[in-house]
Amino acid sequence: MGRISGLVPSRFLTLLAHLVVVITLFWSRDSNIQACLPLTFTPEEYRKQDMQLVAALAVTLGLFAVELAGFFSGVSMFNNTQSLICILSHRAHFHHAPPQPPNEHFGVQ
Repeated sequence: MGRISGLVPSRFLTLLAHLVVVITLFWSRDSNIQACLPLTFTPEEYRKQDMQLVAALAVTLGLFAVELAGFFSGVSMFNNTQSLICILSHRAHFHHAPPQPPNEHFGVQ
């Protein structure tokens, strides 16, 4: 029973950690967009990437609202299966992507 009771605080902490990362991405949107664009880019390319990032982060925040509402209302708080799935899915989000090969933008062939 001790391990199962630890799922609720673990789920809460992973939810909050993921939420902090998403809010931080909103605040640092400009630098993240510039990092994904080539060294020379047009305002149109920047605007397109900005819209895509804002849309993705807005959907993420909307789904956070649904998940937190279910958690705080108690509907899914003590459901152990739901807690385990939530912890694993939010933990999987924090894994880094595999390193990408260098590209021509940095002078490496």
